[in-house]
Amino acid sequence: MQAPSQVRRPQSWSYATLLVLLMLGQATSAIPSPLYSVYAAKWDYPPILTTVIFAAYGAVAVVAILVSGALSDRYGRRPVLLVAVLLLLAGLAVFVFATGPGYLVVARMLNGVGIGAIVVVGGAALLDVSPERAARSGTLTAIAFNVGIAAAALGTAALAQNGFHPLLLPYLADALIALVLLVLLVVMREPHPSAGTATLRVPRPHVPKEIRGRFVFAVLGAGAAWAVLGVCFSLEPAIASHAADIDGPFFGGLVIAAVTLAAAFAQVVSGRFPARAVALVGDTALAVLMLAGVAAFATGNAIVIIVTVALQGGAYGLAFGGSLRHLTAHIPAEHRGAVMSAFYLLAYGALITPTLLVGIGATVWSDTAIFPVFAVLAALLCLSAVAVGLMLRRRKEPGEAARTPAAGVREASRVD
Repeated sequence: MQAPSQVRRPQSWSYATLLVLLMLGQATSAIPSPLYSVYAAKWDYPPILTTVIFAAYGAVAVVAILVSGALSDRYGRRPVLLVAVLLLLAGLAVFVFATGPGYLVVARMLNGVGIGAIVVVGGAALLDVSPERAARSGTLTAIAFNVGIAAAALGTAALAQNGFHPLLLPYLADALIALVLLVLLVVMREPHPSAGTATLRVPRPHVPKEIRGRFVFAVLGAGAAWAVLGVCFSLEPAIASHAADIDGPFFGGLVIAAVTLAAAFAQVVSGRFPARAVALVGDTALAVLMLAGVAAFATGNAIVIIVTVALQGGAYGLAFGGSLRHLTAHIPAEHRGAVMSAFYLLAYGALITPTLLVGIGATVWSDTAIFPVFAVLAALLCLSAVAVGLMLRRRKEPGEAARTPAAGVREASRVD
């Protein structure tokens, strides 16, 4: 009879399977983005509805993020991931058979629950399968996320540009990969060693007093970054195409790919530098580049626009990656779940709310008229994060004085 540790030992291919699953989740989230203009032309609906469709995804994804981790701790990673993949497939089926914008809302909500669960539980399963590669797993996850988005956006946009069944083939290709992963999950051994023993407890959002300053700094920076990302994935492809006077969705797909690939590169390169410094550089750069983006769009030059949005993507990667690393390095172990719940609630709020407001403005006025207003507000939010981050350097937060000087020096050199 095998020992429990031997029974639970994961197969050699489990790690790669989970990485591909994480990539697939983000690819699924990106497929509709280049197609929103196609759907809008087909069913003649206003820009606000595009942002509602996008916001529906974010609203349910945050719920999945909050509860799926606790469910997987209690019942195991595999069952939750299996349900998540089935939800992805259900959402893809609704996209394929959609006959109106209401179907898109339903499809995005189904996908949102599945993707939110995959992000949390897939990431936890990677650590279960290979805990010795924790730092590398974080980097590979960031790469998988962004490469998945870029590949899906470019592939879908290319099909749409050529009119080659763009509302069918991307979803079928995604579903085929999902089915393969579903089979692999069925035969995969449960990676979580304590499945079935944990108490089912969903963490309530809470931020302890001693890290509230750091929390505000991280949320402002991450919130600004996600606000930019939300507009990029919903309305900016169409805005960029109008500005450059380029017909078809391929240019919009190129915008999304430029942002995400630049973000992945920035996150990989910046991982060796102190988190707070990375976040401050990212916040400052994103503020400047959002304002520069207004000028770039005004030129109408496609190359200038692509270069600018790629730089914005790099700044987004620094701002979000640095902010998250800075926060997670300072959360007391007993408060991790509660603090991260609060963080993601506010981050997704920043993703959804500005996107909806921009959609309303684009419907009432026009997308080209509202984008400069959004850029200025996003820049101000970034600069407010910079101000908070600089103040953190000048004063200690409650509870930090108890640390020994040597410990403080070691921690500052690592995460700042």
